[in-house]
Amino acid sequence: MKTIAINLNYVTLYGVSLMLLSALALTPLYSYAQINLNTDSSTSGTIEFTTDDESATTADSVIELEIGTESTSTDNGEMETEARNSTSLRVNADGDAIAFAADVKSDADLEVFAHNISETEEKVSEVEVDSKESGAWQAEVSYEHEGKLFGLMHVTLKSKTTVEVDEEGKLEVYSDLPWWNFMVTKKNHAESEIESRIRDNATVMAATEVEANAAVKAQVVEAIVAELNAHTYIHSSINAE
Repeated sequence: MKTIAINLNYVTLYGVSLMLLSALALTPLYSYAQINLNTDSSTSGTIEFTTDDESATTADSVIELEIGTESTSTDNGEMETEARNSTSLRVNADGDAIAFAADVKSDADLEVFAHNISETEEKVSEVEVDSKESGAWQAEVSYEHEGKLFGLMHVTLKSKTTVEVDEEGKLEVYSDLPWWNFMVTKKNHAESEIESRIRDNATVMAATEVEANAAVKAQVVEAIVAELNAHTYIHSSINAE
């Protein structure tokens, strides 16, 4: 019986080795590094970093981050991950994915940041920062709000919230919804309240008193998003009651 057990162990080891070799043969070569992270006892996360070395410059490179729960190998050797969220972050000339206003040092960083915040913030669909030669500038954030069309059907409305600062430092704030918003009830958007919150925001007010460089504009964008998030959270709780 002892000899049989040893032989079975050899067979098992041989079978496992064949499976590993087969998996390596089927798995294609990728140009990214993959890191598996255990998020809890039953779910694993995957972060993938991808850059296109052939067609993109360093400034235009994109980092692909994908977080998933299960990966499988298909018949043609491709890897599939189910139940995952993905996002694409741009990087600057130094290869840094600028995702926070504190990291913005130049106009190029600001452009990267404006794109990345729309990727990292779930409700933010687009961010635009426009500067004029006169010194006037504006930051516009497109944000998604939930509501019910005719009080029955769930819909998503996209607001455009704009902070304008003229060449003399005068501040204006606007937050508009699509024209058909009057048909939507329980929408997580109150125009006057949003405008008031942003107008009274300490970061936004301070931006009118200093030089409007890239870092200041990024801070204003971050403040707009923070106020929209807070406003939406409050109204979501109210409308859920």
